[in-house]
Amino acid sequence: MARVEDTIERMGCAAGFTQVESYATPTGLFISLHDPAGRVYTRVKRIREGRNDIATIAAVNALSRAFSAKQMGVDEVRSALEGLQQDRAPDGLARQLIGGGGALAFAVMFGGGWREAVLAGMVGALVLMVVSRLEGRFPKVLQAAAGAMVASAVITGISRIWEFNANVTILGAVMVLAPGMVMTTAIRDLLGGELVSGLSRSAEALVIAVAIAVGVAVVLSLGGV
Repeated sequence: MARVEDTIERMGCAAGFTQVESYATPTGLFISLHDPAGRVYTRVKRIREGRNDIATIAAVNALSRAFSAKQMGVDEVRSALEGLQQDRAPDGLARQLIGGGGALAFAVMFGGGWREAVLAGMVGALVLMVVSRLEGRFPKVLQAAAGAMVASAVITGISRIWEFNANVTILGAVMVLAPGMVMTTAIRDLLGGELVSGLSRSAEALVIAVAIAVGVAVVLSLGGV
């Protein structure tokens, strides 16, 4: 949140405003701009949903620095931002393969063999496919629970006809749902004194982790391994 506020203030000052006040939370932005004539422009923006996209964050950061250095004009920045809004993070095969690779690696880290690793990778990719279909329709908590249930159900079913360590495989597959970035940003905000955003992100990470655990537990309690 500190970086968000710093970016707003940098761009506001570069645009010619004498004073820029901003307050950012995970669910809203509050901005006041003071022009040289003494007029104050205030904007409140409610944020109802978001996603983690490091590439977009880096691109916006580069745009803000270029604008602050007078290397780009207002129209150029606006056009670039509109382009970033249209070019969202990939939801297709590339994302699923990358996530599957991560699940495969986690299964190996947890002590699994090649069977567990391959299955965790395939199921991890399947989980991301399911979650991508639920984005924008259901809250992240329900997405995490549904993904965990899918992973547990598929792996449990396969374990009945093929011998392998289903527990390690499930653990590796559901790691693609873990709120790693949310936890990281929560710690960063708390260390930076942003208590509202830090606590809210910590709560979000905790709820998502519980939802993953509940999704796995529901399937296993119905006759899993």
